[in-house]
Amino acid sequence: MNKNYSARVKKTIIGTREAAFLLGICCQRVRVLLSQNRIKGAYKHKGFWQIPLYGKIPVVIPGTRGPEGLWCKRRRQTPTRIHVNQQKIKANSKRIKYDPQMTPEQLMPVVCLKQTNRNDLGYQMEIHGPCRIVYKPHEPLSCGAHLWIETYYPVQFVDTKFKPVTARQAYK
Repeated sequence: MNKNYSARVKKTIIGTREAAFLLGICCQRVRVLLSQNRIKGAYKHKGFWQIPLYGKIPVVIPGTRGPEGLWCKRRRQTPTRIHVNQQKIKANSKRIKYDPQMTPEQLMPVVCLKQTNRNDLGYQMEIHGPCRIVYKPHEPLSCGAHLWIETYYPVQFVDTKFKPVTARQAYK
């Protein structure tokens, strides 16, 4: 490959939260892999880990002991599903009714992201690729949603100030 070409290609750098999301593992596991120098090209800059993407995912170097890693290495078999939680919208409207001075940051997140065995809540999301809207009134999701968005492409949470992943919360 031409050296000039490789110098011109801009690498995408992400943090530990984004890497954990893309690999399908928790942030703490990503930090352990980083401390063991098992994520290719990762380095610390001003106290924060900088992790380069190769293609669309960080490269994890296999360990020499223990079982094989469970992180996501290929396209998911089941689609990512996104829907809006109506109960949380109703609860937010009640909270606003009783306290009109409430700021948007005090409201509960209502957008739900369902991936394999994870449920996360946020305020805004970006879908990086094609998606489709599904309406199945006779076959709702296990949570009761009749209308949702499906995609096989990465979905990234965005907060109200457009900082990636900071609006993401675990489902309770």
